[in-house]
Amino acid sequence: MDNELRREIISKSPISYAGLRNLNIGAGVFLLVQGIVMLILGYLLDWQRDIYTFYLKFKIISFSPFQAQVLPDPQIAFTVNNLGAILASFLLISGIALLLIAFVVNKSYVDNLKKGMNPYRWYEYAITSSIMLVIIATFVGVWDLWSLVMIFVMNAVMIFCGLLMEKINFYTKKTDWSAYLLGCLSGFVPWVVIAAYFVSALSSSDTNPPTFVYFILLIYFIMFNTFSINMILQYAGIGKWKDYLYGERVYILLSFIAKTILAWLVFVGVFSPF
Repeated sequence: MDNELRREIISKSPISYAGLRNLNIGAGVFLLVQGIVMLILGYLLDWQRDIYTFYLKFKIISFSPFQAQVLPDPQIAFTVNNLGAILASFLLISGIALLLIAFVVNKSYVDNLKKGMNPYRWYEYAITSSIMLVIIATFVGVWDLWSLVMIFVMNAVMIFCGLLMEKINFYTKKTDWSAYLLGCLSGFVPWVVIAAYFVSALSSSDTNPPTFVYFILLIYFIMFNTFSINMILQYAGIGKWKDYLYGERVYILLSFIAKTILAWLVFVGVFSPF
């Protein structure tokens, strides 16, 4: 779709900036309240997960003849004691970000929307979606600290490619998909790692994931891709998505629905007595 046409459609959009502000306020308040409730409940429930480092250990077997081994040396880096607090942070950050957009940086938010971009969205997603993906990774057996760090960073890079997509296409006449494709590559890698661990867990009767993990993986994967589809529809100019503000409204709703469902699904799944 022609990017100049996209901005012209924005200027004539039936969707008001006041309406988007109210939607941000509503979603932000609900997410913030949920985060506070989950934070309180999290401190009442017990959950622990050891996170490891797997550095190498050099072991000398004999000097004559000289023999040595290089072996993995797993060590506990730290123990996560409160999943509820981590899940709450996921909701709290989202809620605070939406309320900041509505009350603190609303003028800048509107100015950016007129240009066909919203950098604040990508800043928030880079943190919150990466937190959730790391949590999900631990459920399938990714307990190595630096693997989790790489998953977080690769996912954040994918999100920032969304920001780059919007910035690049502000200056181009025709849609440039290079940032989107780069983001797909970056976002694909963590899912390959998670899938590999998940398949390995399925083949082991001792480490078979609990039932709720199957639902989390499926739902998160579907919702994960709906954001990507929303961007495709926006930049391909299909139907109502020709209006960037329509896509912005969908982003807000998707974010609110996805975060609410995933956070509570993980919370109930982990702490369920069944």
